[in-house]
Amino acid sequence: MAQHSKGKHAAKKAPVRHKARRAASRPAQVPSESGLTSAESPGASKPKHGRDAAHASAAPKTVDMPKAADAPAKPVDAASGEAPKDQAVPEEGPNQSAEQPKKKRRKKLTAKQLGIAAAVVVGLVGASYLGGVLFFSTHFFPHTSISTLDISYDSPEQAAKELDDKIGAYSFKVKGQRMNVTVTSDQAGMALDSEGVSQEILSEQDAWAWPAEALKPHEVTEAVAEAMDASTLSEVITHAVDQVNATADPPVNAAVVFQEDTGKFVIAPEVQGNTLDANSVVAAALAGVVNLEKDVILTKEVLVDPTVYQDDQRLADACAKANQLARADVTFTLDGTPAANINALTIGQWVNVTPEFEVLFNNDELTMWAEGIADSFDTVGTERTYVRPDGKEVTVKGGSYGWRVDGEALETAAVEAVQNGTIGTVEVPVLQSGHGFTALGAQDWGARYVDIDLSEQYARFYDDDGTLIWESDIVSGAKGKTDSPRGVYSINRKQSPTVLIGEMTSEGEPEYESKVTYWMPFKGNSVGLHDASWQSAFGGQRYASGYGSHGCINLPTGAAGDLYGLIEVGDVVVVHY
Repeated sequence: MAQHSKGKHAAKKAPVRHKARRAASRPAQVPSESGLTSAESPGASKPKHGRDAAHASAAPKTVDMPKAADAPAKPVDAASGEAPKDQAVPEEGPNQSAEQPKKKRRKKLTAKQLGIAAAVVVGLVGASYLGGVLFFSTHFFPHTSISTLDISYDSPEQAAKELDDKIGAYSFKVKGQRMNVTVTSDQAGMALDSEGVSQEILSEQDAWAWPAEALKPHEVTEAVAEAMDASTLSEVITHAVDQVNATADPPVNAAVVFQEDTGKFVIAPEVQGNTLDANSVVAAALAGVVNLEKDVILTKEVLVDPTVYQDDQRLADACAKANQLARADVTFTLDGTPAANINALTIGQWVNVTPEFEVLFNNDELTMWAEGIADSFDTVGTERTYVRPDGKEVTVKGGSYGWRVDGEALETAAVEAVQNGTIGTVEVPVLQSGHGFTALGAQDWGARYVDIDLSEQYARFYDDDGTLIWESDIVSGAKGKTDSPRGVYSINRKQSPTVLIGEMTSEGEPEYESKVTYWMPFKGNSVGLHDASWQSAFGGQRYASGYGSHGCINLPTGAAGDLYGLIEVGDVVVVHY
């Protein structure tokens, strides 16, 4: 091994001549990037001999290659470190690689071959691509289908023929939702320009994109649907739907209804029904035809749906408003006696919730109710049946006494009571009133009244407690000629004395003029109770024997005076048989 002392002494073991020979036998050292050759690098090892040399030759060499821009290295003088002038570059030594030029030549050859191969491949690919373009310009892509009909690689003419064959033998059933009808292609009028459709489908193909499109599925059924004349099919299906709907239950919208058992408004849920929507059925049938299906199964989707459902907030609002009206509970009284009632059961018939969710008070219904109450409680002239204090049952009809209800005022009072939610009593507004109302069809006057029994020709006056305080025989109107009017009346005045004047005759003279002391009229000022001094007797059958009055109730003068002292204006007079 070389010995160094601080880098100042050269090795002495090898003579210069031997060193030069060895240098000549080695390849030139390539300068490193630092400007030193391998031999000049500090610590560089000399060549070894024998076993060491063999060992050294097996070790990998580290060579600093020149940069691409540097010139090839020249031999360098070992003493001066400079390349000698005009000295030729030594030939390659035995250790210098001879493979590098061969590798370079092989790479150039391989690139050439690759270029040729690439050109061949490009040519083949281009030819294949153009061939595909030409083919798919006149034929359908792979994976092309019209419903279940596969037309992959077909020409338009082939596809048209297959489509015609498929449709020509086609029939289908439409069934479900109570419908079951079979339709053939002829019945459905399935006219189709198959060639035109096929050409249209082909025209939509991009043949230049065939490599990518050939891998995709192409479902072109829609083109057939657009070209198909479905007018006849629509007529056939619509006719079948009409026949089914003739016995169908239509859908019912959810609505606000009144429940009588609860006295409240509630939301009744919608009802689907089973009415078919003709347009939906036609659409389903057409979809089945386009897909050449054998069975078109109808689902609930083809039913006519309700348009309002129970969860609609507008229904909830309307229901709440209707129940606000239904909370009223009003008792209408006549002379303090209950005569009619308005409550939830009544109001439920008057409140209506429109399809637009408006809560309306049915004025027509209320008017009818008010008119009904008026008719019921207009007791003037109505028939009453009562029992006289002495036990006789009497039925009487007619007269001017009683109650006459103000229908318009009653309607207004009822509306206000309902809208205000009134709970309590309201007096029935009347145009005329009496006193002592008990019930419809019964005695609607108090215990105090004058009872005139025409069949008995007898009059009685009862006090407030039903006590008989006056009585007398009478003579009433001439039977069959000037009968006394029957009915319930009341004394409208008292006059003493006065002259009773009859109707005027054709000669212009009054039929009679009678002076009386006690005049107590009950029908206008023409019929009443009065003394009749001209009568020689009273009672019995005188009224039927030609001695009857002109309609008044004739009394003995004394009895008339007593009655005049007892009776008051407003006291009821009942005239009956």
